[in-house]
Amino acid sequence: MKNIYTLFASILFLVILNSNISFSQVTWQVINTGTIENLNSVSFPNPYVGYIAGNNGKFMKTENAGLNWTSVTTPSAGNNSIVYFVNPSVGFVSSQTGFFKTTNGGLNWVQILLPSTYAVTSVHFTSASTGWLGDFYGHVMKTTDGGTNWVILNTMPGYRARVFFLNDINGWAVDTYGYVIRTTNGGLGFQSQRILTDTLSQVKFISSTLGMISADSGRVFKTVNGGVNWTLINTGVTNNLTGLHYESPTKAYACGSSGIILTSVNGGTAWNSQTISQNDLYEMVFAPNTSAGWVVGEFGTAAKRVNEETMICVGSGTAQVAYPFFSYYMDSRTDMLYTAAEITAAGGGMSLITQIGFYFDSLSVQPLNGFTIKMQNTDQVSLSEFVSTGWSTVFTGTYVPSGLGTQFILLNTPFAYAQGSNLLVEICFNNSSYTLNSYVRGTVAAGKTFHNHADLGTGNGCLDLTTGAVMNTRPNICFIANPITNGGDPSSNLPKTFSLHQNYPNPFNPVTKIKFEVPKSSFVSLRVYDILGREVSVLVNETKQAGSYIVDFDASKLTSGVYFYRLNTQVFSDIKKMILIK
Repeated sequence: MKNIYTLFASILFLVILNSNISFSQVTWQVINTGTIENLNSVSFPNPYVGYIAGNNGKFMKTENAGLNWTSVTTPSAGNNSIVYFVNPSVGFVSSQTGFFKTTNGGLNWVQILLPSTYAVTSVHFTSASTGWLGDFYGHVMKTTDGGTNWVILNTMPGYRARVFFLNDINGWAVDTYGYVIRTTNGGLGFQSQRILTDTLSQVKFISSTLGMISADSGRVFKTVNGGVNWTLINTGVTNNLTGLHYESPTKAYACGSSGIILTSVNGGTAWNSQTISQNDLYEMVFAPNTSAGWVVGEFGTAAKRVNEETMICVGSGTAQVAYPFFSYYMDSRTDMLYTAAEITAAGGGMSLITQIGFYFDSLSVQPLNGFTIKMQNTDQVSLSEFVSTGWSTVFTGTYVPSGLGTQFILLNTPFAYAQGSNLLVEICFNNSSYTLNSYVRGTVAAGKTFHNHADLGTGNGCLDLTTGAVMNTRPNICFIANPITNGGDPSSNLPKTFSLHQNYPNPFNPVTKIKFEVPKSSFVSLRVYDILGREVSVLVNETKQAGSYIVDFDASKLTSGVYFYRLNTQVFSDIKKMILIK
């Protein structure tokens, strides 16, 4: 898919070369996971942190929205069938040897003993303390203490129970015999009905009335009355549908055998299909309250939903420039400034930049080692020297341009562009050999580029090139980014300042929610203390990307009284009081 996307972008760039351009595209992009093991389950508790579980002990984690994956050790070398994370730190994995929980992002695991010995086939939590699971035998279980203890509430006629709970009261489950059960009283009682004599694979609800079920042979069922009645809707395919996401009254997704992904934008009346692979897909999840979706399947298949990304291209000139890929010399460093007015004129409205691209007229085969891309929002209007502070590193590695025309570089870490700001981009590399230059197209833009190149030998171009010259021609650039969709100031998508909100409800018993906001990537600590200053709970202790977060605090094991919660970062600290009443 990546090659197809790059080819499409190149053709489009050629067609309207003399204009700044922008366009939107919705697609699923296959991600290289580095494994051929079957990937059975995926969980993204937020858009950046995700986990994938697979066969032969395969378990992987990402902290940058899937751009990079690292292996995580779990207690089992067997097949991991289910992964589910309540938040980036607290999660569960089911394997052939048991059911395990982590509270520190997979660094350590403890086994959870269940009242059944069958493998867990689904997990869903509605709060930090209340959760539900289904197992292979059809058992539906509930926990009220964060997953330490579980009780069986129901046994379905079929196998592989799959659960979904909208809240602590309303929930549903499906099985392989075509049965659906529902509860409206937190599992005290269930109503059961059979809507099919074949496998039902997934059930999702967006309200107490609107829900969908995916099934074998291309079937999707829909209800508008909470599951009292179900209507079969036509998807136009016969693939077994194993995954489902119901996003809104109009938008829904499904995935299944032979790499198919279905999308409906009219509530299921019509479906568009995309085949991303010949391999079967097993599960589909979306990060909570976002359109960031993921699917996983056999032979290491994984794909990410690219959410209506926009391409913004600044510069339409055809002059050839050797920077920022000046590989005729060992080392090179280039700072390029693109103004807010230029970005707005090219289409504007971009928020999270995921790729940047240049139009190549000629190529060098020289690998660029130590290749680094940095970006920052700025109010500078011109360049007269290299900028030494304020950078966010968005790519590091080795890079070789792959072809002529517009070629994109997928950033290791997406960059949050603040609408209305000028944008600085720095590209540098550190080689020990040299060959010919790769030339890209540029446009005259006086004072917007600062560059130098040299053979430093043992030096590093990214560190040791500190002087240079102002260049008259600036490389044309394209940004691929998530668009602004709130209709207002695009920069309002991200918090402007650090903040800690009052918990809600307050007073509470026993669970309350704490909201905080982070304007830039920071290491965040959120801890709870009693009135004597003793730490009683660690809610967050990790790096958080820019955004708003809500965490649950479960005080079921604490006594009534006054407690304090404190948010700490390197540059911010705040304390608030809350009251537990039992």
